[in-house]
Amino acid sequence: MRLDLKAKSFAGRPVLGALSLQVARGQRIAILGPSGIGKSTLLRIVAGLDRDFDGSRSVPERLSAVFQEPTLLPWRRALANVTIPTGADRAAALALMDQVGLSGKHRHFPRQLSLGQQRRLSLARAFAARPDLLLMDEPFASLDADTAGRMLDLTAALLDASGAGLVLVTHDPSEAARLGAQALTLSGAPARLV
Repeated sequence: MRLDLKAKSFAGRPVLGALSLQVARGQRIAILGPSGIGKSTLLRIVAGLDRDFDGSRSVPERLSAVFQEPTLLPWRRALANVTIPTGADRAAALALMDQVGLSGKHRHFPRQLSLGQQRRLSLARAFAARPDLLLMDEPFASLDADTAGRMLDLTAALLDASGAGLVLVTHDPSEAARLGAQALTLSGAPARLV
């Protein structure tokens, strides 16, 4: 993945300044910075969800994202939440659900799962797509410390097994360290990578 950003503004107000970001397969990067600095905006640009910027981006064909909210299909059972968006077959989806600790939950609807289970299902869905690059936007926010720690360890293990690269947005440097990600900080106005 390569992003060469010249500028990003909202309603004429500069948010992100000139910056370059490059992530190879297997490489892990964490974008740190205070709330409101532009971390999620930067990730949305990398994901292709925000195309209104000055610059260029090149991403691998296989890209997955995990957001703060699980963004599950509430009218579909857990297994379908993995297979439908990714095209993964049933066996692969069930194996990933087992890996993330959701054995036997494949017939549950998202509302029947705890927030931690919904986040694990979202993680299974992301890896079911067999990504070259995984984007994560504060996916461990609002989890208790023990659950967040288990999710970090699970994410690290899945990254190791898949070889996918990572761009993590977080305000917590310990999350970056636990995932073995190189920490880059957004600061300034407009924000730039330091």
